[in-house]
Amino acid sequence: MSREYLLIGISGGGTWAFPVANKAEILDKINEPDNELATLNERGELAEEKFNELYPQIFELIRSRGLLVGEDIEMDEVLDEEEVFPKPDLTLPPEDLSYEEAILVFKGEGLVPG
Repeated sequence: MSREYLLIGISGGGTWAFPVANKAEILDKINEPDNELATLNERGELAEEKFNELYPQIFELIRSRGLLVGEDIEMDEVLDEEEVFPKPDLTLPPEDLSYEEAILVFKGEGLVPG
């Protein structure tokens, strides 16, 4: 049996579950600010103010649409049959990532492939 949830881990911020049926939609929504950050950074145009505007949008989406594993949904509900602990499909940096760190992270496709 395959897992019924897309799992997104946030470094220091838990693991969030989304029904796998919504995977494309969720990843597309996260990709919007992610791609903009990566594009601006690649062009050398990523200002700290723009980073502070766009980066939190990723986490707002995750918190508003996801279920926090262990709080909103039980761990055993998100496990694949071979798993003991949930392994995120995607792991994001912490919410408190600094602008200086973001310059190093947001390159190419950004945080979310695609």
